[in-house]
Amino acid sequence: MIKKQKIADAVIDEIKRMIENGELKEGDKLPNQSVFAEQLQVSRTSLREAIRVLDLLGAIEQRPGFGTVLKKVDPILLSSGIVVPPLMSDSHSTIELIKARQIIEVGATELAAQNADPRQIDELSSLADNLSSAKKNQQLDLYIENDLAFHILIAESSNNRFIIYSFENLKSYIKQYMKEFFREMPGMLKSSEKFHRNLYDCIAKRKPIEAKKAMNDHIENIHKNYLLYIEKIG
Repeated sequence: MIKKQKIADAVIDEIKRMIENGELKEGDKLPNQSVFAEQLQVSRTSLREAIRVLDLLGAIEQRPGFGTVLKKVDPILLSSGIVVPPLMSDSHSTIELIKARQIIEVGATELAAQNADPRQIDELSSLADNLSSAKKNQQLDLYIENDLAFHILIAESSNNRFIIYSFENLKSYIKQYMKEFFREMPGMLKSSEKFHRNLYDCIAKRKPIEAKKAMNDHIENIHKNYLLYIEKIG
């Protein structure tokens, strides 16, 4: 039975659980909407909304005269708790993620330089210090934890609910990419630390244009080095 939360999101979570438990497999046909809605104890409207999201993510396929079929499970659908195939080996998904970050985070950083409160500025400073310490001590997992927290805080500091919501939906994929990226290219920690220190300085000094450019430069650097990685592995 679906527990209370946004109903369509809960439906998607339940379908993920069914995949994890082997109740649904690639190529399986989903029950018709009336039956499935009754099984999940939700309205057909909520089920249709969830189906639209899954269709948009490419997780299902509507086959005329047959029904709705589960397609191949990939990282765009499954994040926390199920299966997260490597992102870096899927160049299409990785580049889409980088472009999404650029669209959302560049604007978020500009707003953060305008709207961050003193507590958030202090926390960004602490996180930047944590990144320096983790890099110095070669603590990769700790670096990734603070790197993600830094970007989450920038989104929150934008004081824009829609940006925060958008970043919330990306953060598990960003964390997955960070883990793979730094393990494949640990030498990138040095430049990453510098980018984050520059981001903090621009936000703390209330320079929205410079902050916007700093985030764009950071993500362009991620993009450039990912393309070099792809070229290297051929």
